[in-house]
Amino acid sequence: MTQGRGTTVPATQFSSQLAPLQDQITQFWNWRSATQESGALAIRSEEELQIWVEVMRGLLPTAPADVVDLGTGQGFLALVCAALGHRVRGFDISDIQVAHAREFASQVSNAPRFAVGDANAPDLPPASQDVVTNRNILWTLIDAPSAFRNWFTILRPGGRLLTFHGVSPDGESQETKDRRFSHYTDAVKDRLLPIHRIPTFEPVIPLVTTAGFVDVQIERFESIERFDREFAKQDKIWQVLTAVRPARSGA
Repeated sequence: MTQGRGTTVPATQFSSQLAPLQDQITQFWNWRSATQESGALAIRSEEELQIWVEVMRGLLPTAPADVVDLGTGQGFLALVCAALGHRVRGFDISDIQVAHAREFASQVSNAPRFAVGDANAPDLPPASQDVVTNRNILWTLIDAPSAFRNWFTILRPGGRLLTFHGVSPDGESQETKDRRFSHYTDAVKDRLLPIHRIPTFEPVIPLVTTAGFVDVQIERFESIERFDREFAKQDKIWQVLTAVRPARSGA
């Protein structure tokens, strides 16, 4: 498994202003992944898998569908979607995270495919996906309006956006906070959505609708929250924002 600083998304995907900021974010996530214990962010138990499977079952179309998980990290949400029988791809800016995800995927059937890639602008053809998913990445996007437009573009008409947001105000160690602040400079933070420590999608909704999505809804999941309290002794608020790319007229 690759260790160390890792690689970054090519700067050509960003403007000269944004590329250095993206590099800083990527360096933080490479550091965090390299210092975690193996499996620290993977599915922690069969019970956790089943809780998330039931949540996702109610949100995803009938399998098999084409699902892409953006900012996949160690592949948590991609593995859940694959467990439901979907064709899943996962992209992450950190090659170390992708190495972890591939390791976990090697242990399951119907394994997702993972690659290094940018959640802001995934390298996928237009109208090629049925579902775009992500978990806890909205606040890390340096160009969120563009990201939502790009996600809209890669979805087929009638395709779905599922974006999860879990908030645990006291969930980070002091070391992680200090390291984050060393990379998440004021210039970086000025580009990010202000939802890292707040349990609301309110700043996100206008970006979703402006990108063209309809039927925007927000749902909270007490089953996930209850598991986190019992398993990890963490108090979190877990919500998902769902939205749809409109079907073609007359479709």
